Amino acid sequence: MTLRDVRMGSAFRQLAMAGLGAVCLVIAPRDASAQALPRYPLGPSAAGGAGVAPFFDGWYPNPDGSVTLSFGFLNRNARGVVEIPIGPDNRVEPATYDGLQPTHFPVMNYRAFGGRRERGVFAVRVPKGFKGDVTWTLRYNGFTYSVPGRATSDYYKLSYTPQAAGSMMPVVRFAPDGPESKGREGVTTGPLTATVGTPLAIKVWMEDRGDRAPIPVNMTWFKHQGPGEVTFEPATAKTAPGGGEATTNVRFAAPGDYLLRVRVDNFGITDSTPGQQCCWTNGYVKVRVRAS
Repeated sequence: MTLRDVRMGSAFRQLAMAGLGAVCLVIAPRDASAQALPRYPLGPSAAGGAGVAPFFDGWYPNPDGSVTLSFGFLNRNARGVVEIPIGPDNRVEPATYDGLQPTHFPVMNYRAFGGRRERGVFAVRVPKGFKGDVTWTLRYNGFTYSVPGRATSDYYKLSYTPQAAGSMMPVVRFAPDGPESKGREGVTTGPLTATVGTPLAIKVWMEDRGDRAPIPVNMTWFKHQGPGEVTFEPATAKTAPGGGEATTNVRFAAPGDYLLRVRVDNFGITDSTPGQQCCWTNGYVKVRVRAS
């Protein structure tokens, strides 16, 4: 680690202390072919050829003493989706926690403090008394970035409690009375079956929560894992105040196993934005797609 690395690490910690998001990254050495400019994950974006940086967004204490570690990413390219299959180039260690991380990394751009980072795309729960780190590593185009998730600093401690204006994480279900989630770990359904080119209808039930008047809930779909292109019709929807249900039709361009993610949020109120780490909940859908 160079003196510049140390200074950059100090700057990242200051940003986290200021509430701008957890950005404590461990950066592995780059190879000789990598350009100097895009070395650091939060440096200027490149038109193409840059890597994808994993981020540890913070940790949630759970009532039973366990801890939930939340992770996100930053595609450092100005344009172009990056695909990194699970394996040596996209791994979570210890291996017990490997498998839920995304393999599909689009370019994101949120307003205000949201910036180019995608936060809280997956989370892992470690048991009470867990020692050590849960480390996510991504390697792409000669760049290797690793980030440790740990619950040793209150600067990265996140909360399930109401925010400044009363917002909390919404509820998401895949059946009216089915299992629900109210946080980053999410609820998973499936596997469903589909055929290439034929739309698969997926219905989601959403509910706003918080210490305030009910507001609409938003639904946004993402490809999380899978070998081919996925389209959602619609990709986004908004409920009536308090929540409701919404359906999207999903089409797959190639056969294989997929994992889709739906983000249910109440963005649009002052205390709920991606940059504020509130307030959204994940849902995951496993789909097995057959050839047409």
